[in-house]
Amino acid sequence: MSEDLQFAPYLQSPVGGAIRSTVPNGPALLDPGLTLLGPGGEIPVRPPGDALRMLGPEAVIGIDTRHVLRVDPPPGIQDAEPNYLVCVEFDAPQLPWLFTPARPSEGMLRPWLVLVAVETAGHPLQGGGPLPFVDVDATALPPLDQSWQWAHVQRPAGQSGPLISRLLCPLHLRSDTDYTACVVPAFQGGVAAGLSGGLTEVDQHGDAWRRDQGGVRLPVYYSWQFHTGAPGDFEQLATAIVPLSAEERGPLSGRTVDITQPWLHGPPLASADPPGARQTITVQGVLQLVDSPAEQAVTALADFASRVARHISRGTEDAVAPPLYGGRPVVRDDVEDGESGWLAELNLNPETRIAASLGAGWVRENQEWLMARAWDQVGDVREANRLRSRTAFCTAVADSVYRRSVQTLSPDETLGLAAAVGDRVRTGSELPLRTEVVVSPAPNELVAPALRRLLRRRGPVARRAGLDGESYVRRTLSGELLPPLPTAMLTRPVEARQLAGEDSVELNAKVGTALRATATARGARTLRLLSAMAPSAWANGFDTQAGALTALVARPAEGIAPAEGTTGPADALRMFQALSAVELSDLTGGLSPAFAEQSPDAVMTLAEPDTALSPDASMGDDPGAHILEFGVPVDAHGMRERLAQAFDPGPLLAARLDSTVTILSEEALAVPATPGEPVMTAPDFPAPMALALQDTAGDWFLPGSGTIPDDRAVLLQANAPFIASFMVGVNDEMNGEMRWREYPTDLRGSPFTHFWPRPDGEPDVPPVHAWDPDGTLSAQLTLGAGELDVLLIRGRLVRRYPQMVVAAVPAQSVGAADLGQSTWEHPKMVLTLDERTCAYAFVLPGDIHDWWFVLAENSYRMRFGFDNPVVPAPPYRHWSDLSWQVPEGGFADLSAMPAVPEQEPRPDRWNAATVAMVSLQRPFRVVMSARKLIGDPR
Repeated sequence: MSEDLQFAPYLQSPVGGAIRSTVPNGPALLDPGLTLLGPGGEIPVRPPGDALRMLGPEAVIGIDTRHVLRVDPPPGIQDAEPNYLVCVEFDAPQLPWLFTPARPSEGMLRPWLVLVAVETAGHPLQGGGPLPFVDVDATALPPLDQSWQWAHVQRPAGQSGPLISRLLCPLHLRSDTDYTACVVPAFQGGVAAGLSGGLTEVDQHGDAWRRDQGGVRLPVYYSWQFHTGAPGDFEQLATAIVPLSAEERGPLSGRTVDITQPWLHGPPLASADPPGARQTITVQGVLQLVDSPAEQAVTALADFASRVARHISRGTEDAVAPPLYGGRPVVRDDVEDGESGWLAELNLNPETRIAASLGAGWVRENQEWLMARAWDQVGDVREANRLRSRTAFCTAVADSVYRRSVQTLSPDETLGLAAAVGDRVRTGSELPLRTEVVVSPAPNELVAPALRRLLRRRGPVARRAGLDGESYVRRTLSGELLPPLPTAMLTRPVEARQLAGEDSVELNAKVGTALRATATARGARTLRLLSAMAPSAWANGFDTQAGALTALVARPAEGIAPAEGTTGPADALRMFQALSAVELSDLTGGLSPAFAEQSPDAVMTLAEPDTALSPDASMGDDPGAHILEFGVPVDAHGMRERLAQAFDPGPLLAARLDSTVTILSEEALAVPATPGEPVMTAPDFPAPMALALQDTAGDWFLPGSGTIPDDRAVLLQANAPFIASFMVGVNDEMNGEMRWREYPTDLRGSPFTHFWPRPDGEPDVPPVHAWDPDGTLSAQLTLGAGELDVLLIRGRLVRRYPQMVVAAVPAQSVGAADLGQSTWEHPKMVLTLDERTCAYAFVLPGDIHDWWFVLAENSYRMRFGFDNPVVPAPPYRHWSDLSWQVPEGGFADLSAMPAVPEQEPRPDRWNAATVAMVSLQRPFRVVMSARKLIGDPR
């Protein structure tokens, strides 16, 4: 860090450099010189009168606090390191020397401001005018003749700025003590101005205090408070961290569980040991030691698996039995002895059953809070289910009316019912009823209210005329009874050509324009009719003619941009119905070529333009051949069926429900097939269950964690089967609780999918119902949730430096410069177990034994100070190894250069800049081998 910075011992303005005296014991007098410039050159002139007097500390009654950039220790901190120096930084680089009544001497200049730290107890900050003040014994203040050492200027190396100034307090702080740091004047003039007002005549110039003076009252320009903790900085605490010994690792191997007699009144489990011997297993928690498999009672475990399988099976016969964890999501109610897959692994092993029961127990302890949060999330689902229930009721009622009142109608009655909504109701041809009637042989008024009144079965007209409305509808729709038509419905299109002489004769031009407009209008009508007749022909069984009609409009359809969702010929034909007359007129040019190419007269009779139909014309025995002349024959009974289907209330109400209730995601919902079934859902609790387990059953998170001494580190790994079993337990119990409270769930949801507190919030397990039934418990975890390598550190280091840098370093980078920081692996997450214990979770590729771990000080702020003295003394190689030479409560004195360290060059000069360089504390780091942290003797 010091290589990136430059320090200067002071910064004073030219006016300050012109002061007569080098000793600040009087007023700041200076003799300015003048130089006259003229034709004769430069002429020095001495101004008449006495020397000028510069403003000194006696003119200052305060400092703008906005000039303060940073203080250290931070205000209010309760655990400051006693071996570091208190400091304050200003954005004005000249500020500490701005009012010093002297000029530099031998590269040293005393500042007019001094930073002091006094114990808060017995030295309260009192209000005054114009500044607050503090009463303190002079022996608790630093010697003012050494104040030049503790003020300097800083800037980045090789740059002109930014410049800042800094004051240091040389006090060796006491441990566990409240302090008030104060910026106070160093001269009597400043004291007088701060206590009584500015521009005060000072009777006695000189220092603000003497060490033998006794009590002194000092005005305070700026202050803050902090509390010191126990001795120990990062270097001291980090080097104190050591791996666990073999004896200390023992309690972390797991918890011993006696499984000799799992059922109270049942026989003991089978055992290979002598009769009466206790059968125990070691159950490991969420975290377990690396390379430390637990010893298990194999014979007893096999007997336990067969017995618990039988007990679970009896539970299906209305008997109380052990729960089948995970059975609800996968729709299972038993498990067989010897079965493979995660369900058997979970339920037939006491270790995994214990983990699942811990999860279930946590849900039972927090059931009220969890259900309250679950009901908060289901508000929209409950409203959706209310609407679905209402829709189901309406569907049942409407379906009864539909069966009795619609399905029993005759074709004539059905047509009469649909006539009122003829423009809206669509038949099986996907055409509106009115359009299908228009392109049929029946008169267009067949769906008009006036004709429907005439055709009423018991109406006056029908009674007098003996009219059978049923027969009339059937015969006109099928073409058996044709209304008198002057011309055919569709004739061969004729392309309008330009008349001879049209360019020169005005009459010819008008006639030609009128003829072309007529031809265009006739072509547009032809396109509309063709686009409607083709779907009607498909619906009424005239497939050959429908294909020919579709082919006729294929060429004009090329000029239409396909609409989104267009899938077949019927969709393409419907596009013509949505076009305006102007848009259709642009497409009529392709009609004549299309008719010439497709030759529709091969399957249908095609009349020539302006040709009258014969009065005796009929559709005869081949109605399909006369479609272009009279329209598409419609089967009345077939139309009745299609209209009845269109009036079916079930699909209509279901479509209405779908437009009202939108299911945004089906992952957490069981979407029912019919409106009568409610929507099933599950709440989502993204809280990491690792923290919940740590809070409620910390000894199962890491068995024996309470026995770990301070200043220890150990490398652990995640216990994947335990984690997966715990997650099954919490989800299974939560589903049972929701069913008991009539929550809309189908018992297959997974409210809990997060175990680790991942910063990215990604789940650690997929929904349980989606687990691979043949996979193991470990294989169900995602994103390496069961493959974490965890470095656990306990001690004062974690408590004092929670923001320290912890990283994993591959073996090939340990010997590289700067430890190859680009290859470092940083933790995926950090778990704070308590204020003195943190677990740093990594996902490390390769063999964990080949990795190293670095603990580095987070150098986000500059610190000054000295090491705490230890016995035996460490090697003195660098300036950062310099330790305190005075006890707590004493003041450092670097007036003379201390011994030069072995690996440091001797400074050219000794001043405040050198003192800053010597006392600057470099960031420290320590590297530990994974093998030592695991306990590997290699």
